[in-house]
Amino acid sequence: MKTLVLACACLAWTCAALATEAPAAASSAASEPKTLKERLGDKASDDQRVNNCHVPVDRRGAKVRPDKCMP
Repeated sequence: MKTLVLACACLAWTCAALATEAPAAASSAASEPKTLKERLGDKASDDQRVNNCHVPVDRRGAKVRPDKCMP
């Protein structure tokens, strides 16, 4: 009888430990760093853009850049 109680207590402790780890694992997945492609974003908003090649006129922004494409 004592072994059954001990086994149930161990099982309950293991389930409780797994239940508390699951949300921690989900939150760590959400805080993972973004990939380079995800960080780069969209071409029109790139501050390091050299020229306005292939960027629509209405999205070019206030910074003056050449309109001709560089090879």
